[in-house]
Amino acid sequence: MSEKIEEKIRDFEERLSRTQKNKATQKAINYTKAQIAKLRNDLIKIATSKKGGGSGFGVKKTGDSQVAFIGFPSVGKSSLLNLLTRGNTDSKVASYDFTTLTAIPGMMDIEEAKIQLIDLPGIILGAASGKGRGREILGAVRSADLILNLICFLPDGSIEFSHLTTIRQELFNAGMRLNEKPPRIQITKTNRGGIGFTYNGHQDMDREEVKGILNEMGFSNASVYFSEPHVTPDQLIDHIMGNRIYTKEFVVINKKDLAKKKIKDEEITNKIGHNHWVKISALNKENIDKLRHQIFQELELIRVYLKPPQKEVDMSEPIILHKGDNIKKLCLKLHKRFLINYRYALVWGKSAKHPGQKFIQTDHNLEDGDIVSIYLKR
Repeated sequence: MSEKIEEKIRDFEERLSRTQKNKATQKAINYTKAQIAKLRNDLIKIATSKKGGGSGFGVKKTGDSQVAFIGFPSVGKSSLLNLLTRGNTDSKVASYDFTTLTAIPGMMDIEEAKIQLIDLPGIILGAASGKGRGREILGAVRSADLILNLICFLPDGSIEFSHLTTIRQELFNAGMRLNEKPPRIQITKTNRGGIGFTYNGHQDMDREEVKGILNEMGFSNASVYFSEPHVTPDQLIDHIMGNRIYTKEFVVINKKDLAKKKIKDEEITNKIGHNHWVKISALNKENIDKLRHQIFQELELIRVYLKPPQKEVDMSEPIILHKGDNIKKLCLKLHKRFLINYRYALVWGKSAKHPGQKFIQTDHNLEDGDIVSIYLKR
């Protein structure tokens, strides 16, 4: 079944590549993109279903955050996992391709947080359609809080950037959007009136273009609002599909020991497209501790300390939350009864205007190092 879907996708992609982009052809381009998106969505459903073999290897998510290692075979994922977890995993290492045949989890302790690392089998071209256990790999990746994209230096001292391009395309085909935020779009179905379109800021799409996309995606009557400028047809289609995963990517360039010539950091940043990267040598254990701290920073974790009412603060075991989390998230992480019986909280730290500030509502955002006392109803 997936083979037929892939064939249809290739036909549409070929049609898209032959179409010259201009105002007159935009409707046809959007139609083709919508068809490709729907077909890729069918592949994602197959990939993430148990029948399709995409259950993510059945790895249970534990710890305060999860990071997935993804890369071509023999880039050093297993060696890196063993180093980051200080040998506290059993990920097999060898000098031949496809050493790792399933997902190997390990736990990294850093900055009082426990971060689960997942070593996945080497990805290959066509993973999004299931080749090389691609369904299981991408199924596991979709649940991760951070993607660690591994590439490496080649024996001639150059960096294999083409692998990065291939991996990103496979992740895109699997419905993942790296280093992007979900578009701020609201679509409300209505009983009649066709497609209504309002927006904030300049838009490149007009009402007819928006209407065409929504009609193609199954909407006859709806109210559409773009709350940010320059929303693209691809973003609108992604929003309608509703199962896109938005996550961060950090690039690790391994085998620094093979670097024979100096490559400027600016050149690497330009090739990668952002400055969230690091060069390491798993062989020489170079920059491993630096990478451990960068992973913690990329995850944007914060530590919150509890102070039971009328008692001293417990500084031994912080509660790990994410940047932007509020008192409600803290309550839910402790136990749902803390939210159900919540009266108020007292907060000391960066997020409070004064020590022991009282919060009746639970929507106050906490910051790293905050101390919180939660008072419950009797």
